[in-house]
Amino acid sequence: MNTSFYNTESLKSFDCGDGRINDYFVNEAIGLDQENIFATTIYVDNSDNIVGFYSTSASLLLIDNRDDGFEKSITRETMTEYSAIKIQYFAVDEQYQNNGVGMSLMQNMIERLILADMKYNIGFKVLYLEALTNAMDFYEYCGFNFLKSWESEQNLKSAIMVMNYEEMCDSVDI
Repeated sequence: MNTSFYNTESLKSFDCGDGRINDYFVNEAIGLDQENIFATTIYVDNSDNIVGFYSTSASLLLIDNRDDGFEKSITRETMTEYSAIKIQYFAVDEQYQNNGVGMSLMQNMIERLILADMKYNIGFKVLYLEALTNAMDFYEYCGFNFLKSWESEQNLKSAIMVMNYEEMCDSVDI
């Protein structure tokens, strides 16, 4: 659903269980979408309750020669920057969690990205995100692979997780 149909008040009922993500969704998602910095897609149920959302952006993923588990370019072996789509935010409202909604949203997003690439020849090698510790199992279940992990200044542990284009194509029915 297009974010232009929403205002801040209508977003306040959303609660994914993480205050930082809820805050982003209510206070920043629409503005960043309207500025064309991120593209935010909102999913609703039959009663127009917000089920979940994701925000994506075009990006570059820097890969050094030490990063394992990433298929490097055969054509240009020294390449370290890969065109990518980054999942900036991905969340499901608590009342819809743990029943397949997140996987459905992820598959729909991947399908839409592949179709957009087929239609407009966007050209990206990888889909990636920074997963916090409590979400890593979900993203791994969705087909993402660990690239590297780190601990932030706020002691948040996270990992860059990736899914290459071929894996994306294999994960959905197109």
